[in-house]
Amino acid sequence: MAWLSSAASAASAAAAADDDDDEDAPDMPLLPPPGATRNKRCSVSEEAYGAFNQRKAYEPKIIAKDAEQKARIREVLMQCWMFRSHTPENMNLIIDAMSEKVVEKGVKLIQQGDEGSVMWVIETGILECFKPIDGQEKLVKTCRRGDVFGELALLYNCPRAASVVSADKCVLWELDRETFKAICYEAAQSQPQDYEGFSAPGGGGASGSSGGAGAPQEPAKQDGEEEDADNDGSDDELKEEPTRAPVSSGKPRRQGVSAEAMKDSDTNWTPPVYPKTPEERQQLSDIIRTSHDSKLHMLFGIVPKDTFEKIVDACELKAVAQGEAVMKQGDVGDYFYIVKSGAFDIFVQKGQDPPKKVFQCGPGFSFGELALLYNAPRTATISASEPSEVFSLDRTAFRNLVVRSSEAQFKERVEFLNGVDVFQVLNESERASLAEVLEEEDFEEDEAIVEQGERDDKMFILVKGAAVACIRGEQGEVEVMTYSVGNYFGEIALLSGDPRKASVYASCSCTCFYISRPTFLRVLGSLSNLLERNMAKYEKYSDAIANAGDDEELASPKDEAPGKDDEEDFDGGAHTTKVKKVNRKRERKSEWMDITKTAKMEKEEGEPETLKDKVAQDFNNLALVTPCDDFVVPDTQMSVYGGLILGQKFTMDKIIHTRTSIVPERVAEDDKFRWNGPTKLKAGTEIGIQCQKGQKSASDPTPNQDNFFVQHKDGISMYGVCDGHGPFGHLVSFRLVQTLPHFICKSENYGKDWSLALKDGFLAAQKDLCDFCGTHSINIEASGAAGSVLVLEEQTVHIAFIGDARIMLGSWNRRDSRMIFCTKDHKPELPEEKARLEASGSEVREIDPGSFRIYLPGSNFPGLTMSRAFGDTACNGVLREPEYHKYVMQPTDQWYAIVASDGVWEFLEGEEVCNLTAKKLRLKGPQETINFLVQASRKRWAYCCGEYCDDITAILVQWNADNKESKTNHALTIRRPEK
Repeated sequence: MAWLSSAASAASAAAAADDDDDEDAPDMPLLPPPGATRNKRCSVSEEAYGAFNQRKAYEPKIIAKDAEQKARIREVLMQCWMFRSHTPENMNLIIDAMSEKVVEKGVKLIQQGDEGSVMWVIETGILECFKPIDGQEKLVKTCRRGDVFGELALLYNCPRAASVVSADKCVLWELDRETFKAICYEAAQSQPQDYEGFSAPGGGGASGSSGGAGAPQEPAKQDGEEEDADNDGSDDELKEEPTRAPVSSGKPRRQGVSAEAMKDSDTNWTPPVYPKTPEERQQLSDIIRTSHDSKLHMLFGIVPKDTFEKIVDACELKAVAQGEAVMKQGDVGDYFYIVKSGAFDIFVQKGQDPPKKVFQCGPGFSFGELALLYNAPRTATISASEPSEVFSLDRTAFRNLVVRSSEAQFKERVEFLNGVDVFQVLNESERASLAEVLEEEDFEEDEAIVEQGERDDKMFILVKGAAVACIRGEQGEVEVMTYSVGNYFGEIALLSGDPRKASVYASCSCTCFYISRPTFLRVLGSLSNLLERNMAKYEKYSDAIANAGDDEELASPKDEAPGKDDEEDFDGGAHTTKVKKVNRKRERKSEWMDITKTAKMEKEEGEPETLKDKVAQDFNNLALVTPCDDFVVPDTQMSVYGGLILGQKFTMDKIIHTRTSIVPERVAEDDKFRWNGPTKLKAGTEIGIQCQKGQKSASDPTPNQDNFFVQHKDGISMYGVCDGHGPFGHLVSFRLVQTLPHFICKSENYGKDWSLALKDGFLAAQKDLCDFCGTHSINIEASGAAGSVLVLEEQTVHIAFIGDARIMLGSWNRRDSRMIFCTKDHKPELPEEKARLEASGSEVREIDPGSFRIYLPGSNFPGLTMSRAFGDTACNGVLREPEYHKYVMQPTDQWYAIVASDGVWEFLEGEEVCNLTAKKLRLKGPQETINFLVQASRKRWAYCCGEYCDDITAILVQWNADNKESKTNHALTIRRPEK
């Protein structure tokens, strides 16, 4: 049932395990594996619960059709296995309930793992079914006229078993869940054909298909299993109903599939209360709210405050002895667990193979929810590796508190959509489908919800609060529309993919639902024509603003109060409003003006002509400025790094060198590379990059001294930024982005001990740099680079860095937006760093309060501001050995990383960067987010330093990005440089 989707699908998304051995985790699979044995058949239904379990007679649905349409449906249904045996009366009910759906080529109608509320029969066209196999999306079935697809999700109330994409233009007939359950259930569950390519839930080894080649066999009923008291085939029940009931086909009705049916008396259930000290209550609350385990936020982050307190009361603190198993694979689930202290090992057994340890978890981790949601057996054995404590929530409390809360919230969401004008054309089933897929986001007063010129694909619906739309012109921003609860905006970007035509700001604290383009087309493609009618309004607004630009009142709005002639009426998706000719920019007050940090600028020494001549001379030496084939890493799927070019101006993008067979897509001014690679994560990885030249003076002759690299090889991803400094910093960073990945991969510790492998790579790159610069007479006594490298292997993030090019690790999950870790600059005033430098003979001086530099004793040279760096050979004690950290994320954690040069970090700390980017990333994606971060950084440089601005480079890596439109699991977007 749809109401459970907000909890069940969230938990499924947060916890489902892959088929590969190493990808298993406790209670991860949505459903028990085919062929699993058990003592009693357990339900996989989400529906048998509370008032929704009270069976009622089917109320026939009638969607208007002409005689020609009905004849077409009847003809195609007679070719389909599911409908051949129906009586004429039932066939008429099915035909009346079907709605026509026309889809264009390339539309993804079903995304594997999503919840389903409808199924389809193909009249014309071809659809292809895909499943991930060995890390790649593979075609497992092709469906044509007369085939059905989507019925498994209705038959078993399980997530979609495969992704389905139209191979050409298709005409489909859609059938809703209620009609399917009432009339088609028996035919669907009794067919003996095998399902090709997909796995049906439950035992017996039958397989099932969203593609519709056949249907699964009904699992055998176990001895002693009780019949459903509210059998939906009861004749007495149907006789009492005045509506027409479907005619029986003569076969016995299939019994209820849930062992969890709760009657109305369950509303009298009283949640248990287990005594806790105030400290224990606070600790449990803090664990749920701050845990790295995203399942906790998805399950409990949506419940009301009073329900949350009841959950805390109902959790019982239990001690677990070392070696004790809190759950065993194959057992029936009875508790959900949250680890308070200690550590647990997780083992999964496949077939007759011995159990294999697949994960280790500690405080804050949770497990056991899927067995309670789906009544499925435990899929792993979990035992304490040391004396531990857990908070446990029993099955009844879990379902009454967590699941009922989800039910209520889903009802509220559907009720809201019922009151939105634009959705009145949808039927009840379509509105329920929309409610299941909408995402929610909160915005503060004056915060930009969408910004003019941005590219993204989301439409927003205002749920709470108010908003205003503004269009920017030569005279500033002009308000063109106000939005109130129930209004929508952003449909142009959703329908066309064009840049935003206007900015929309929150007038007060507000909440919005939003939906992305792929989801919209899959669920509500029929609504496109209605939304397109409103697209022309923005052209009217733009024309009005152009005309207003010649008006004196617009240039000087404070001179006199606007009169009637200063306003113009417009219609649109929100209330009709007056266009105010005011020159106003709505900026968040604290976004970049609250600057407390002073700039620390290093200006180049020496005369510009000399340096300009030297830079030009170096470009005549191709060995210095062109890629070196000696450092090519073989068998990489993707390798990209920045190049060097003379004559670049302020804000110009880095030229790039790529070593890949992937042909990029051209998306506006960006190039997008897509590929599939082995991964332990549940969703794709999206990467955005920007590397832009700064300006040290109006006549600055040096190229962009920042550089970067991204490499993907054998399932291991590597991201690096090198921030050059000094007269030849651009040559240093260019050499390093080639040598660092090469030497890291060559290390004998590569893939075995990442701390040593990264150290080996850094030291080898420094040695090569010194040898190379010595060969080509490049003086690096006062030239060098900071360097930071992030490696992702399976689920582990490895971080190594020297200098002040930082790496920030954060969570972009709406319920868990936070900074997880940020590196700290290696500064000479740090006690350990200072002691090492002075012991090596260098001098550390405080030149301004809080500002320290490194010098040769008795000299003003070189004045280095960091204690670890590549190059910089003048001062002894400057270290090239990296500081190392590692973090392990779960397969579903919505984490992200920003690897950036000091151009970002000079005026922004890690926490502030996380606050600025986490929400932006959820709504806009990596590339728009990295554009925003670079612009925000440049604003701060301008505010603090005037015309001086450092080079700015940033790589943003988003893990478990929800891009259901893509058939690949990796995507890299980079700005195409000007030629």
